[in-house]
Amino acid sequence: MASAHLGHVVLRAERYLKFDAEPEGVRLVVSLTLGPSETMRIAEAADANADGEITAQEADAYMAEWGEGLRTELPVSVDGEPIDLQWGEPYYDPIGPIRPVPGAVEMVAHVELSPGRHCVSIDDRMQIEKFDRTDVAFEGQPGTQTVFSGVGDAPSEWVRALAYGPNNAPERLTIVVDQPGIALHVWLATGAGAMALAAVALWASRRRRR
Repeated sequence: MASAHLGHVVLRAERYLKFDAEPEGVRLVVSLTLGPSETMRIAEAADANADGEITAQEADAYMAEWGEGLRTELPVSVDGEPIDLQWGEPYYDPIGPIRPVPGAVEMVAHVELSPGRHCVSIDDRMQIEKFDRTDVAFEGQPGTQTVFSGVGDAPSEWVRALAYGPNNAPERLTIVVDQPGIALHVWLATGAGAMALAAVALWASRRRRR
């Protein structure tokens, strides 16, 4: 979960985007850290019966609607081809009486990848003017190999983190990963070839002895 940066107060909202390479693919996270006024605005939108209180059911319904919106606001592509992605695993805080306090919302999506090298990109089409700041993190879990990351279609270096505001937002963010599996396949193929050659050599040697 994203949290407010130490040393200052979130006035409206700050956004956190994360690309996390996993053995199965890339995990994407979008979090909003909300200032009191933005918490109130979102809570009033989520309060379906207008009783001044957010229930777990109302929070889930609001997050499901936000997840649908993310499919167009943060469209994802793999190797330049758009994919249809579902956002889920919602987090909404605070639940209960609506009041002007800091809050947070978060959604997660999983991009499944086949073995080999892949570029996973997000096009940032959210209303960037609503956010005081956006922080982006690129990470890799054990057993994965991250190659490049950063701004644009084809970053040429590895960037662990970057940040931007409403006036310098990039159109696209990308992570390039070597998905596990290809090395194993190559090893198996090479091993099988070596075993076949050894068998042929053994057969030829025994035939000569005879």
